[in-house]
Amino acid sequence: MTKNQFTKVLLLLTLLQVLCVLLIPWRWVTALILCIGALVIYLLYRRVQQLLKMTEAERITRSANLAEENSEYLSRQAPFPLYMYDDQLEISWMNEQAIHLHEQLDTDLWHEQLVPAIKKGNVSGQVVGQKKTLRYQIDFQKRIVYLMDITSENTAIRRQQVQQVAIGFISVDNYDDAIDQMDDKEVAYLNSFVTTFISDWGDEYQIYYKRLNAERFFFTARLEDIMKMEADKFSIVERLRKAASDQNIPLTISMGISYGDDSLEKIGDTAQNNLDIALVRGGDQVVLKDVRESAKPKFYGGTTTSTAKRTRVRSRAMNTALKKIFQQSEDVFIMGHRFPDMDAIGSAFGVSCLADFQQKRSYIVVNEAELIPDVERCIAEIHKHPEMEAKLITIEEAMEKVQPNSLLVMVDYHKPSMSISQELYDRFEQVAIIDHHRRGEEFPTKPLLTYIESSASSASELVAELIQYEGGRKPLDRFTATLMLAGIFVDTKNFVVRTSPRTFDIASYLKSNGASTDLIQYLLSSDLTSFLEISELVAKSQFITPDIVVVCGEEDHLYDNVTTAKTADTLLSMNGVETSFVITRRSEHQVAISARSTGKVNVQVIMEELGGGGHFTNAATQIKDKTLHEVQEMLYNKIQQVLKEETS
Repeated sequence: MTKNQFTKVLLLLTLLQVLCVLLIPWRWVTALILCIGALVIYLLYRRVQQLLKMTEAERITRSANLAEENSEYLSRQAPFPLYMYDDQLEISWMNEQAIHLHEQLDTDLWHEQLVPAIKKGNVSGQVVGQKKTLRYQIDFQKRIVYLMDITSENTAIRRQQVQQVAIGFISVDNYDDAIDQMDDKEVAYLNSFVTTFISDWGDEYQIYYKRLNAERFFFTARLEDIMKMEADKFSIVERLRKAASDQNIPLTISMGISYGDDSLEKIGDTAQNNLDIALVRGGDQVVLKDVRESAKPKFYGGTTTSTAKRTRVRSRAMNTALKKIFQQSEDVFIMGHRFPDMDAIGSAFGVSCLADFQQKRSYIVVNEAELIPDVERCIAEIHKHPEMEAKLITIEEAMEKVQPNSLLVMVDYHKPSMSISQELYDRFEQVAIIDHHRRGEEFPTKPLLTYIESSASSASELVAELIQYEGGRKPLDRFTATLMLAGIFVDTKNFVVRTSPRTFDIASYLKSNGASTDLIQYLLSSDLTSFLEISELVAKSQFITPDIVVVCGEEDHLYDNVTTAKTADTLLSMNGVETSFVITRRSEHQVAISARSTGKVNVQVIMEELGGGGHFTNAATQIKDKTLHEVQEMLYNKIQQVLKEETS
């Protein structure tokens, strides 16, 4: 309020006083009240004038006192540590809580964790000390860092997590085979041996278990118990195998375990599915997985070759189930993996033959732009047979023919990402799988039929066995028999690896149906160029251990998968070589590894770590957007890791 304005107010009050005295009763009392009001206004005016006349020094002094009082409050009373920092990211001020925190920690919390967070522009996050976990909040405008101790909160969360329920199933892999030639006394001893072993293991980790039948156990535990088993790499699997071997009992066990924050029904179903995966992969291993859909399974064990679980009863049951599925489907589409080999082609035509037996239309999807030399010769021969050529269709033709009730049969693979066409695969709601590779993490959701036998030599062997049960129906034609026998030839390396008595039985059946070994020899023959490429790769071999050899091709040269695979096979045939790896560039953005083993090293585990899969002794992977040298380093690291785990 200015001086002139104040004068006008005083004149107005004086006029009101005069009017009150002259016109209103009790005028002297009213006038007195107005005088007091005028005096109060005058005193307030004088005080305002004094504040306006305060010197700059007085205002600075008063502000400094106020800041000092606030700083003292933040320093002494604030319940959490505070830091203020300067342009050089050095601490310019901290409160007593921050000073006390520095005395408790052995690490330089500011420079080692908070300064990097400031440089990255992180507004909030967590920092970890030796005994404390802190949540930070950064005000970049005021250059203040706030810290809050959340150690107790994190401890409570971790405690709740480790108390989660875990459910597991244990299966004696080859129980029926083990007791087949035993008398009752020996069977009783075997049951006692297994029960005692698992009982001692349960007592070791304080878990509850129950025997469901002769070859199956159920147990429940807490996640903290499972974590202890995992830290020990589920050594019970190896201990039981060795103890059984010492007593000349060929016995192994498999486990499926699940845990998580979900219903017990969901956890139990996941545990059962994990056990199925372990058995399909050949047994003698543990599959551990969180109940969450996005979680990835962990595999432990699996250091021995697959135990044959396939029986004629199971094969006949699969044949019956597949026939029912065919009868309920409109038509049948059969698809192998990308760059199909002879096993994929042979098993595909075998499934087509099964569809013919049920009077169902069948189509075999082939991408002729992605064929290896062996299959190119095979397709050329198929074109000479009009009735078989009519079954071959392209991806585009298949997309047009697919109907809601169509069935897709995946042969020689079970990973959707390996399909000739992912888009075509996504069109099908009904899927069946016939494969002989160990089941991996990726798998179709809710397939109608899953026939995966890792103990079989090939998918062609499985399909031929299904055809065998058709009995008096239309006999198998000679060319289809030849294709399936060629598939067995390829996957067994001419009956050298992964063979069983069943393999030779099926080969005999195919031969009796007119399979031509002369045509097989022509289809699988190598040309001179391929032979020279294999020789050049072999010349590049390097031993990384006395019995493990690795070959790395030229960075600027593209190799097909047949050349890479045959190089690995050639190396394995050398004296003293137990395991071979061949690294080649498949395309501009893809590097491939073919791995072979005599059984001393589980190459499937190594390839799975690099995104691939396969068998215990035969596996492969493809890696995108890496150089050969980078892939070679990745392979070396994985080999060393696996060897270290096996010796530890």
